[in-house]
Amino acid sequence: MARPVEGSPRRALVLLVASGIALAGIVTLVAAWLSIGVTALDAGRVQTEPCLVAYEAGTHDAAVRYTAFPPQSLCTWTVDGSPREVVVASSPPAVVAAGLTAAVLGGAAVVVVGVLGRRR
Repeated sequence: MARPVEGSPRRALVLLVASGIALAGIVTLVAAWLSIGVTALDAGRVQTEPCLVAYEAGTHDAAVRYTAFPPQSLCTWTVDGSPREVVVASSPPAVVAAGLTAAVLGGAAVVVVGVLGRRR
């Protein structure tokens, strides 16, 4: 005979909603980071930015790097002895903050409800 399912429907609903919020936050962050990569690749293909032209030409002092927080792609190079940095692509900080908040709060809610439900 099958063992009856333990726990209340309310707890299951809270877990479902919290995990959905966490997943939505993670998807938002991944989409923000991927859009930066795609935008940077498009900018490199068009080559309207002098830094990207220098990077594509293989100039030793031109470099492209990506940052996770805040999500952006930066091109660094030296012009007449002074270093310059150009933001090639970036995501809106509000979108990243909302995604990060949803991921953290949703994940924390799942952990709290899961742990509290096990202790009872």
